[in-house]
Amino acid sequence: MSKSQYGLYAECVGHQGEICYNLPYLYILDRSLDGERLRQAVETAVKAHPTLFTRIELNEDGEPVQTIDMDQETWTLEVEDVDDIEQKKTELVVPFNIYGDRLFHIRLLRDDSHYYLFIDYHHIIVDGTSMSLMLEDINKAYGHEAIAQEELTSAETAADEVEKRQSPAFEEAKKWYAAHFDCGDTFTQLIPDLENPTHSEGSLLRTLHTDMARVETFCKEHGIYKSTLFTSAYAFLLAKYNNEQESLFCTVYNGRSDKRMAHTVGMFVKTLPVYAKFNADTTVM
Repeated sequence: MSKSQYGLYAECVGHQGEICYNLPYLYILDRSLDGERLRQAVETAVKAHPTLFTRIELNEDGEPVQTIDMDQETWTLEVEDVDDIEQKKTELVVPFNIYGDRLFHIRLLRDDSHYYLFIDYHHIIVDGTSMSLMLEDINKAYGHEAIAQEELTSAETAADEVEKRQSPAFEEAKKWYAAHFDCGDTFTQLIPDLENPTHSEGSLLRTLHTDMARVETFCKEHGIYKSTLFTSAYAFLLAKYNNEQESLFCTVYNGRSDKRMAHTVGMFVKTLPVYAKFNADTTVM
Protein backbone atom coordinates (compact mmCIF):
# COMPACT_ATOMS: atom_id res chain seq x y z
CA MET A 1 0.00 0.00 0.00
CA SER A 2 0.99 3.62 -0.36
CA LYS A 3 1.80 5.58 2.78
CA SER A 4 -1.47 7.50 2.39
CA GLN A 5 -3.37 4.22 2.37
CA TYR A 6 -1.35 2.86 5.27
CA GLY A 7 -2.36 5.82 7.43
CA LEU A 8 -6.04 5.08 6.82
CA TYR A 9 -5.48 1.37 7.40
CA ALA A 10 -3.80 2.00 10.77
CA GLU A 11 -6.78 4.07 11.89
CA CYS A 12 -9.35 1.53 10.69
CA VAL A 13 -7.66 -1.40 12.46
CA GLY A 14 -8.45 0.30 15.75
CA HIS A 15 -12.12 0.71 14.80
CA GLN A 16 -13.06 -2.64 13.32
CA GLY A 17 -16.80 -3.20 13.19
CA GLU A 18 -17.42 0.55 13.22
CA ILE A 19 -18.30 2.97 10.45
CA CYS A 20 -14.84 4.38 9.77
CA TYR A 21 -13.72 6.22 6.63
CA ASN A 22 -16.95 5.41 4.78
CA LEU A 23 -17.78 7.87 1.99
CA PRO A 24 -21.54 7.38 1.50
CA TYR A 25 -23.66 9.36 -0.95
CA LEU A 26 -27.27 8.91 -1.99
CA TYR A 27 -28.11 10.45 -5.35
CA ILE A 28 -31.79 11.18 -6.02
CA LEU A 29 -32.53 10.70 -9.72
CA ASP A 30 -35.55 11.39 -11.87
CA ARG A 31 -37.98 8.49 -12.38
CA SER A 32 -38.11 9.23 -16.11
CA LEU A 33 -34.64 7.70 -16.52
CA ASP A 34 -34.33 4.30 -18.13
CA GLY A 35 -33.74 2.04 -15.14
CA GLU A 36 -32.12 -0.80 -17.05
CA ARG A 37 -29.87 1.57 -18.93
CA LEU A 38 -28.87 3.23 -15.65
CA ARG A 39 -28.13 -0.13 -14.06
CA GLN A 40 -25.90 -1.13 -16.95
CA ALA A 41 -24.14 2.26 -16.91
CA VAL A 42 -23.20 1.88 -13.25
CA GLU A 43 -21.94 -1.66 -13.84
CA THR A 44 -19.89 -0.53 -16.84
CA ALA A 45 -18.29 2.35 -14.92
CA VAL A 46 -17.44 0.19 -11.90
CA LYS A 47 -15.88 -2.60 -13.97
CA ALA A 48 -13.78 -0.05 -15.88
CA HIS A 49 -11.85 0.69 -12.66
CA PRO A 50 -10.37 -2.52 -11.16
CA THR A 51 -9.01 -0.56 -8.17
CA LEU A 52 -12.54 -0.65 -6.74
CA PHE A 53 -12.12 -4.41 -6.35
CA THR A 54 -9.07 -4.00 -4.13
CA ARG A 55 -8.98 -6.29 -1.12
CA ILE A 56 -6.57 -5.91 1.77
CA GLU A 57 -4.81 -8.94 3.21
CA LEU A 58 -1.87 -9.60 5.51
CA ASN A 59 1.24 -11.07 3.95
CA GLU A 60 3.56 -13.63 5.54
CA ASP A 61 5.24 -10.88 7.58
CA GLY A 62 1.90 -9.64 8.91
CA GLU A 63 2.05 -6.50 6.80
CA PRO A 64 -1.07 -5.29 4.95
CA VAL A 65 -0.99 -5.47 1.16
CA GLN A 66 -3.63 -4.70 -1.45
CA THR A 67 -4.58 -7.37 -3.94
CA ILE A 68 -6.78 -7.31 -7.04
CA ASP A 69 -7.80 -10.56 -8.72
CA MET A 70 -10.37 -9.73 -11.40
CA ASP A 71 -10.50 -13.38 -12.48
CA GLN A 72 -12.13 -14.18 -9.14
CA GLU A 73 -14.40 -11.12 -8.93
CA THR A 74 -18.06 -11.15 -9.91
CA TRP A 75 -20.29 -8.17 -9.30
CA THR A 76 -23.72 -7.25 -10.62
CA LEU A 77 -26.20 -4.53 -9.76
CA GLU A 78 -29.95 -5.00 -9.46
CA VAL A 79 -32.78 -2.47 -9.30
CA GLU A 80 -34.46 -2.77 -5.89
CA ASP A 81 -38.02 -1.58 -5.33
CA VAL A 82 -38.63 0.20 -2.02
CA ASP A 83 -41.78 1.49 -0.34
CA ASP A 84 -40.27 3.71 2.34
CA ILE A 85 -37.04 5.39 1.23
CA GLU A 86 -36.64 7.21 4.54
CA GLN A 87 -36.59 3.92 6.41
CA LYS A 88 -34.25 2.41 3.84
CA LYS A 89 -31.79 5.30 4.30
CA THR A 90 -31.20 4.25 7.90
CA GLU A 91 -30.06 0.80 6.74
CA LEU A 92 -27.71 1.69 3.89
CA VAL A 93 -24.47 2.69 5.59
CA VAL A 94 -22.74 -0.29 7.21
CA PRO A 95 -19.14 -0.86 8.35
CA PHE A 96 -16.53 -2.25 5.99
CA ASN A 97 -14.43 -5.21 7.05
CA ILE A 98 -10.92 -3.95 6.30
CA TYR A 99 -9.59 -7.48 5.89
CA GLY A 100 -10.52 -9.37 2.75
CA ASP A 101 -13.88 -7.80 1.97
CA ARG A 102 -14.79 -5.72 -1.06
CA LEU A 103 -14.42 -2.05 -0.16
CA PHE A 104 -17.43 -0.51 -1.90
CA HIS A 105 -21.20 -0.81 -1.56
CA ILE A 106 -23.44 0.27 -4.45
CA ARG A 107 -27.22 -0.13 -4.65
CA LEU A 108 -29.84 1.15 -7.07
CA LEU A 109 -33.25 1.72 -5.47
CA ARG A 110 -36.58 2.72 -6.97
CA ASP A 111 -39.92 3.95 -5.68
CA ASP A 112 -42.90 5.54 -7.42
CA SER A 113 -41.25 8.94 -7.85
CA HIS A 114 -37.46 8.50 -8.03
CA TYR A 115 -34.45 6.32 -8.57
CA TYR A 116 -31.89 6.39 -5.76
CA LEU A 117 -28.26 5.56 -6.45
CA PHE A 118 -26.43 4.72 -3.23
CA ILE A 119 -22.63 4.63 -3.44
CA ASP A 120 -20.40 4.07 -0.43
CA TYR A 121 -16.64 3.69 -0.94
CA HIS A 122 -14.01 3.07 1.67
CA HIS A 123 -11.63 6.02 1.61
CA ILE A 124 -8.63 3.69 1.33
CA ILE A 125 -9.48 2.99 -2.35
CA VAL A 126 -10.84 6.37 -3.52
CA ASP A 127 -10.41 10.10 -2.98
CA GLY A 128 -12.60 13.05 -3.92
CA THR A 129 -11.29 13.21 -7.48
CA SER A 130 -11.99 9.49 -7.91
CA MET A 131 -15.59 9.94 -6.81
CA SER A 132 -16.09 12.69 -9.39
CA LEU A 133 -14.50 10.51 -12.07
CA MET A 134 -16.89 7.69 -11.26
CA LEU A 135 -19.94 9.95 -11.62
CA GLU A 136 -18.60 11.24 -14.95
CA ASP A 137 -18.09 7.69 -16.19
CA ILE A 138 -21.57 6.60 -15.12
CA ASN A 139 -22.96 9.57 -17.03
CA LYS A 140 -20.87 8.72 -20.10
CA ALA A 141 -21.90 5.07 -20.01
CA TYR A 142 -25.57 6.07 -19.73
CA GLY A 143 -25.09 8.23 -22.83
CA HIS A 144 -23.39 5.32 -24.68
CA GLU A 145 -20.04 7.12 -24.66
CA ALA A 146 -16.75 5.25 -24.33
CA ILE A 147 -15.00 5.34 -20.95
CA ALA A 148 -11.29 6.13 -21.03
CA GLN A 149 -8.96 3.44 -19.73
CA GLU A 150 -6.65 4.15 -16.79
CA GLU A 151 -3.12 4.84 -18.03
CA LEU A 152 -1.60 4.36 -14.58
CA THR A 153 -3.37 2.33 -11.90
CA SER A 154 -3.41 2.87 -8.16
CA ALA A 155 -1.52 -0.38 -7.60
CA GLU A 156 1.20 0.71 -10.02
CA THR A 157 1.65 4.05 -8.26
CA ALA A 158 1.87 2.30 -4.87
CA ALA A 159 4.55 -0.07 -6.19
CA ASP A 160 6.40 2.90 -7.69
CA GLU A 161 6.29 4.69 -4.33
CA VAL A 162 7.80 1.69 -2.55
CA GLU A 163 10.60 1.56 -5.13
CA LYS A 164 11.32 5.28 -4.81
CA ARG A 165 11.49 5.09 -1.01
CA GLN A 166 14.29 2.53 -1.35
CA SER A 167 16.32 4.61 -3.81
CA PRO A 168 19.41 6.79 -3.20
CA ALA A 169 17.43 9.74 -4.56
CA PHE A 170 14.97 9.41 -1.68
CA GLU A 171 17.79 9.52 0.88
CA GLU A 172 19.23 12.57 -0.88
CA ALA A 173 15.84 14.25 -0.79
CA LYS A 174 15.53 13.66 2.96
CA LYS A 175 18.94 15.27 3.49
CA TRP A 176 17.95 18.23 1.32
CA TYR A 177 14.80 18.85 3.36
CA ALA A 178 16.75 18.54 6.62
CA ALA A 179 19.25 21.10 5.34
CA HIS A 180 16.71 23.61 4.03
CA PHE A 181 13.90 23.30 6.56
CA ASP A 182 13.66 23.01 10.31
CA CYS A 183 12.23 19.49 10.49
CA GLY A 184 11.86 19.50 14.26
CA ASP A 185 8.51 18.77 15.84
CA THR A 186 6.18 21.68 16.52
CA PHE A 187 3.46 21.40 19.13
CA THR A 188 0.58 23.82 19.55
CA GLN A 189 -1.72 23.37 22.51
CA LEU A 190 -5.32 24.18 21.64
CA ILE A 191 -6.60 26.07 24.67
CA PRO A 192 -10.32 25.61 25.34
CA ASP A 193 -12.64 28.47 26.22
CA LEU A 194 -13.32 27.62 29.85
CA GLU A 195 -15.92 30.35 30.29
CA ASN A 196 -18.23 29.23 27.52
CA PRO A 197 -18.92 25.49 26.94
CA THR A 198 -20.50 26.17 23.55
CA HIS A 199 -19.02 27.73 20.47
CA SER A 200 -20.38 29.57 17.47
CA GLU A 201 -19.24 29.43 13.89
CA GLY A 202 -19.36 31.92 11.07
CA SER A 203 -17.81 32.74 7.74
CA LEU A 204 -16.19 35.85 6.32
CA LEU A 205 -15.76 36.38 2.59
CA ARG A 206 -13.57 39.07 1.10
CA THR A 207 -13.08 39.10 -2.66
CA LEU A 208 -9.62 40.21 -3.75
CA HIS A 209 -9.16 41.27 -7.36
CA THR A 210 -5.71 39.88 -8.11
CA ASP A 211 -3.87 40.34 -11.38
CA MET A 212 -3.14 36.68 -12.17
CA ALA A 213 -0.69 37.68 -14.90
CA ARG A 214 1.50 39.30 -12.22
CA VAL A 215 1.19 36.17 -10.08
CA GLU A 216 2.24 33.97 -13.01
CA THR A 217 5.21 36.23 -13.78
CA PHE A 218 6.36 36.40 -10.15
CA CYS A 219 6.22 32.62 -9.69
CA LYS A 220 8.07 31.93 -12.93
CA GLU A 221 10.79 34.48 -12.15
CA HIS A 222 11.41 33.02 -8.69
CA GLY A 223 10.88 29.35 -9.51
CA ILE A 224 8.00 28.68 -7.13
CA TYR A 225 4.57 27.15 -7.59
CA LYS A 226 1.42 29.23 -7.33
CA SER A 227 0.17 26.75 -4.74
CA THR A 228 3.23 27.57 -2.60
CA LEU A 229 2.62 31.30 -2.94
CA PHE A 230 -1.02 31.10 -1.89
CA THR A 231 -0.34 28.59 0.89
CA SER A 232 2.19 31.07 2.27
CA ALA A 233 -0.34 33.88 1.97
CA TYR A 234 -2.87 31.79 3.88
CA ALA A 235 -0.30 31.03 6.59
CA PHE A 236 0.45 34.75 6.97
CA LEU A 237 -3.24 35.67 7.03
CA LEU A 238 -4.04 32.97 9.61
CA ALA A 239 -1.24 34.22 11.87
CA LYS A 240 -2.47 37.80 11.66
CA TYR A 241 -6.09 36.87 12.38
CA ASN A 242 -4.82 35.18 15.56
CA ASN A 243 -2.54 38.11 16.42
CA GLU A 244 0.49 35.81 16.20
CA GLN A 245 3.78 35.63 14.34
CA GLU A 246 3.31 31.94 13.57
CA SER A 247 0.63 29.57 12.29
CA LEU A 248 0.11 25.82 12.17
CA PHE A 249 -2.48 24.17 9.93
CA CYS A 250 -3.07 21.26 7.58
CA THR A 251 -3.30 21.54 3.82
CA VAL A 252 -4.19 18.97 1.19
CA TYR A 253 -2.21 17.85 -1.84
CA ASN A 254 -4.18 15.78 -4.36
CA GLY A 255 -1.18 13.56 -5.15
CA ARG A 256 -1.82 13.49 -8.91
CA SER A 257 1.47 14.86 -10.17
CA ASP A 258 1.56 12.51 -13.18
CA LYS A 259 -0.70 13.41 -16.09
CA ARG A 260 -1.32 9.70 -16.66
CA MET A 261 -3.34 9.70 -13.41
CA ALA A 262 -6.00 12.04 -14.79
CA HIS A 263 -8.49 9.17 -15.08
CA THR A 264 -7.21 6.95 -12.28
CA VAL A 265 -9.41 5.85 -9.39
CA GLY A 266 -7.52 5.50 -6.13
CA MET A 267 -6.53 7.12 -2.84
CA PHE A 268 -3.82 9.67 -3.61
CA VAL A 269 -4.63 12.69 -1.46
CA LYS A 270 -2.11 13.64 1.22
CA THR A 271 -2.82 15.79 4.28
CA LEU A 272 0.28 17.79 5.08
CA PRO A 273 1.02 19.82 8.24
CA VAL A 274 2.35 23.33 7.59
CA TYR A 275 4.16 25.40 10.19
CA ALA A 276 5.10 28.99 9.35
CA LYS A 277 6.93 31.57 11.43
CA PHE A 278 7.32 35.23 10.53
CA ASN A 279 9.37 38.20 11.66
CA ALA A 280 9.91 41.74 10.42
CA ASP A 281 12.51 40.58 7.90
CA THR A 282 10.49 37.75 6.38
CA THR A 283 10.01 38.07 2.61
CA VAL A 284 7.82 36.13 0.22
CA MET A 285 10.80 34.06 -0.83
